[in-house]
Amino acid sequence: MTNNESINEYWNSEFTSGDKQFFQKCARTLLKKTFIVRDKDEENRKMFYFVSKNSDFFSNYFSFMGFEVLVQKDSGVVMLSNIVNENISASVAVNRFRFKKIESIILCCLWTLLSDRLHRGSLDKVIKITLSDLNIELEKYDYKKPFDKGPLNDILKLFCKFNLIGTSGEIGDEGFTIILYPSLQFALNESEFISFVKDAEKRMKGNEEDITAIDEPEDFDSKDSEIDPFDLGIDMGDEE
Repeated sequence: MTNNESINEYWNSEFTSGDKQFFQKCARTLLKKTFIVRDKDEENRKMFYFVSKNSDFFSNYFSFMGFEVLVQKDSGVVMLSNIVNENISASVAVNRFRFKKIESIILCCLWTLLSDRLHRGSLDKVIKITLSDLNIELEKYDYKKPFDKGPLNDILKLFCKFNLIGTSGEIGDEGFTIILYPSLQFALNESEFISFVKDAEKRMKGNEEDITAIDEPEDFDSKDSEIDPFDLGIDMGDEE
């Protein structure tokens, strides 16, 4: 799309009626999930290539809401991100989803597991881990108690909602696995991760009651139960 061509002109001249419908589907998926993951399934693959082909138009469209669309072709990820510059007010730039402490701990564990696999040179398009892998990583935060199936299932569903992970099977089944999508790489950067880990270790070791309170979500209203949000450009209006 050229600088002299309006969005409306481009929309009507370059998109068929089918393209327009698919554009709407891709846009709503980004608003709801933040990420589109190419290798998740065939529908996500189609959306990834469509957004990649029309990335400038998508970014122009979302710029009115303070977002931009970033395409990571090597990783196969499209993401909706906050535009950060001097012309964007802080109230817009902090439109982020706040995870509870234990959700953030598990997110960091999953991020670490994916990062380790990638640094080892894994060529697998689909990287899977077991609950044992997750539990071993959790022990680094001094969390050694068994997780109740219900709360853990809810946390994994939350991450699935944002296209960060997938699951195969049911928790408790012998063959249950967690699929780590490459979008996890972009949920937080390494400097955010290092800063968070230092803070999380202090909190997890110094206030065990916050961990065991996972069965009572209403107890997470206190300030100490929250941590700084990661840079996930979630449209809060689409929350269920």
